[in-house]
Amino acid sequence: MSNVAGVFGGLAGVGDLLSRNARVSGNKLGLVFEDTRLTWRQVNERSCRFANELRKLGVGRGDRVGIFARNSHQWVEASFALAKLGAVTVTVNNRLSPPEVAFILENSGSRALIVAKPELPAARLALAQVPACKLLIGIDTADDSVMDYEAMVARGDPGEPVLDTPLAYDEPSMLLYTSGTTGFPKGATYTHGSTLVGMFVHVHAIGSRGTHRVMLPSPLYSAAGTAGIYCAVYVGSTSVIVNFDAERALETLSSERITFTNLVPTTIQRLLARDDFEQYDLSALDTVLYGGSPIPVPVLREAKRKLPHCRFRQTFASTETGTAGTVLEPADHELALNDPAFEHRLLSCGKPQVNVDVCIFGDDGQLVAAGTVGEIGVRTEANITGFWGNPEATAESIRDGWVFTGDMARMDEDGYIYLVDRKKDLIVTGAFNVYPSEVERVLQAHPAVYEIAVIGVPSVEWGEAIKAVVVLRPGCEATSAELIAWCDGRIAGYKKPKSIDFVQALPRNATGKILHRQLREPFWKEQARKI
Repeated sequence: MSNVAGVFGGLAGVGDLLSRNARVSGNKLGLVFEDTRLTWRQVNERSCRFANELRKLGVGRGDRVGIFARNSHQWVEASFALAKLGAVTVTVNNRLSPPEVAFILENSGSRALIVAKPELPAARLALAQVPACKLLIGIDTADDSVMDYEAMVARGDPGEPVLDTPLAYDEPSMLLYTSGTTGFPKGATYTHGSTLVGMFVHVHAIGSRGTHRVMLPSPLYSAAGTAGIYCAVYVGSTSVIVNFDAERALETLSSERITFTNLVPTTIQRLLARDDFEQYDLSALDTVLYGGSPIPVPVLREAKRKLPHCRFRQTFASTETGTAGTVLEPADHELALNDPAFEHRLLSCGKPQVNVDVCIFGDDGQLVAAGTVGEIGVRTEANITGFWGNPEATAESIRDGWVFTGDMARMDEDGYIYLVDRKKDLIVTGAFNVYPSEVERVLQAHPAVYEIAVIGVPSVEWGEAIKAVVVLRPGCEATSAELIAWCDGRIAGYKKPKSIDFVQALPRNATGKILHRQLREPFWKEQARKI
């Protein structure tokens, strides 16, 4: 086991990122959450106090502790406190049901759970199913039967926790549980070394700087959320934490003079659609980082029109790659927006980040030729070491040092990578393979279409028939026949939808991704097979 400090010039693991900020930028504003404003010295001291109180309760190196709470400054403090102890943060989606929470706590072997007031009822139900998880610590719960987080911080020793031996590169630091859209969640295992490497790579890819004022709207339990706060701490930028809604986001961007934020295309679209968008002063905003999917070109053009001074940057990565992957630079966006010959690059997710290998593999495990669709594989020291307690899933996803992401894509002759779809969302209709994003991209361009998802539904004739589920723009009308006809000449005939459903909203997970499987489920429920 290599020593983390030896690799990172004195850093004693993830927790020392916060300690370093306290030493070199102690008086600088570090975290902002609602009415709370803390310097980096205060954040670190609170984290140390909490860590030392946890140690008194018997939490130590290697112990797993869940955090089941919405975004807050306490979430950040607690995760770094665990890192300082050599304990392992277990992220729990605060929207999960009690059985799902119980599964994660049982699967991870968590001995304690940190919970906020809104999540407390679900936490109690979950803990009733996991007797080994005995410690319950509440954030603003105002409940005498729960250990109070702030009381622990108030009485804790402010000194840095000292470990008997330095942390090793491959010691776990976090179990980041996948969203669970298929089957049970899997605990992606981050180590101190892989996390530090991932942040080094990601900071370079997104252009993060200590001078930035960053708004962090992504859920902290997600890969996007942890990457956002860890990168901000890595470089020491002032970080404003929010629980996203469009009005709060715009108010924060304006009042806090935010220079950098990360969003997904859906949230960008929600901000732009607000009637009062122009009333907010967003002149300080320099960079919008987005990911999750390529942004629809009309949305990007509208964003650029409304924010002409702003730079846009896209990254593609996954939980399993430690947020390392590809980047589409601001210069690529500018070229594509101003030169029709390069507009197609807006449909790409860019090129591999520095020190990250990204390749396209065929079903035989061999590299495919340029232009050929295959599965994205990522090789980097930021990759997870596997899924906690799940060697089968680990072996399926990680082979010979490569994480196979399940994302289907092609690479062009210039090295730009174009996502086609998730492998599992492939539609096979009449022996033809159709990727939903191909159809979605065409229909998204119709002036009446606001959002769209394409799925495969059972068909006696075709095996699977293509169905589009559409949300229309406010005030617009369109018929199924009109939208199907729109596809004529824009996409191959066999890729056209056979039917279209109109809905008020599409189901999404907390990070904004459309839940295609949830849309598919009612149509396949009575079928013996699912494809």
